[in-house]
Amino acid sequence: MIAGLDVGTSAVKALITDAGGRIVAHGQASYPTHRPGPGQVEQDPDDWWRAAAEALARCGAARNRVTVLAVTGQMQDLICTGRPAILYSDTRAVAEHERALALLPDQWPQVADNEPDATSLPGKLLWLRQAEPGVLAASEVLLMGAAGHVVRRATGVAACDLTTASTTGLLDARRRTWWEPAVTLLGLDGLLPPLVDGHTVTGELTSRDLGLPTGIPVVLAPGDAAATTFGVVGADPGRAYAYLGTSGWLAVVTDRPDRPEATHRLVLPHPGHTLLIGALLNAGSAADWARATFLPGAAPATADTLAARCGHSGLVALPSLAGERYPVRDPDARGVLIGLTPSTTPAQMYRAMLEGVAHVFGALLDALPVAAGPLPVCGGGAASDVWLQIMADVTGRPIVAVDAAFSAAFGAASCGLRAVTGTPLPALATTSPAKPVEPGPDAPAHVPLREVHRRLYAALSPVFAALARSNRGGTPCE
Repeated sequence: MIAGLDVGTSAVKALITDAGGRIVAHGQASYPTHRPGPGQVEQDPDDWWRAAAEALARCGAARNRVTVLAVTGQMQDLICTGRPAILYSDTRAVAEHERALALLPDQWPQVADNEPDATSLPGKLLWLRQAEPGVLAASEVLLMGAAGHVVRRATGVAACDLTTASTTGLLDARRRTWWEPAVTLLGLDGLLPPLVDGHTVTGELTSRDLGLPTGIPVVLAPGDAAATTFGVVGADPGRAYAYLGTSGWLAVVTDRPDRPEATHRLVLPHPGHTLLIGALLNAGSAADWARATFLPGAAPATADTLAARCGHSGLVALPSLAGERYPVRDPDARGVLIGLTPSTTPAQMYRAMLEGVAHVFGALLDALPVAAGPLPVCGGGAASDVWLQIMADVTGRPIVAVDAAFSAAFGAASCGLRAVTGTPLPALATTSPAKPVEPGPDAPAHVPLREVHRRLYAALSPVFAALARSNRGGTPCE
């Protein structure tokens, strides 16, 4: 029996599975997020530990038979001694990020193989050193992920997995080591933990708090984005899946060195393999807004029925209600609806927003090295039959829904099994009972709109910037 833990943004999810991938028990426990000031997002690491114990307790008697524990979780957190953790979504260090850009060598983006921004850890470390200088002085080691904290408390071993390290802005991605210039210039000598690949045993369980047998091997699995990928589609290059939640993304394992513009790259355990991610800030959030705005009071199932009846909307929509990450990184990007006529219906406008999200995924499928075949889709949006059909029509690919509520914990368990036996669990997409949704009669209507949709962001960028200036009280649109 393998226990997998996912220390997420709002809760710990736990599952116990056998070596064949049959989930025998699962549970979860939540915790609060604190926002003590503008842009500040924090959590108490003690809450992660408490929730891990509670989630495992809800797995019942199965935990008595666990022989391996593997842990994944949210990445890019700054965890120090004696203060709450500063989360990945925290943006307090905008000014300090500018200082970090000036302080660190110009090749920072090339070394990190990602475009650093205000959420990267160098800026947050500069903020902490100035605002709370005693914290770093009192810290024996800095951890960068919630899973690393849980593993340290479980085993006494401090470590950071390579995937999480690649989100921090402190990793030399090619060498797969901490970047020495950053370590020296930021005063981090002796503070960063050893790096592990996520497919090897990190230590033995010494704590009794989790209710598991002591002495079992514990694996610090790759961070949640990689663990989810391994859980849903496995680790072979070309394997990809789409996530349709409040936000959305397309993730693919690759052995190619190129990184398409506006995508993120994460290091994976296998040397030469990385995870490319194209992220949408607005997916389910855009659908929720469109339903509430155009079909007020309609339940999701009712709105989907109306959208299915009207067929292809005949409109072009950009779903970027609150900035965007792909196909552009633009905090000023906003939602757009083009093609309205006197006969346009509310259901068409709602459907257009679903189509707009699907067009972004279509662009990602063309940009990323995704293997042919059905595309697994998970997240809350995968429960919408009409959205799955739209995804198939717009992308021209079969779409298969995957129940992945515990996918990151399952992926962690897969890494745990691999660490002790050399063999991972079968991926969820390979065992999904769902029948693929094939492109339908509306598919040809979307073909001429693909290029139009992709060119809109660049064409409207000056408009977005002008609107932002106007809304801030600056120069209005002309």
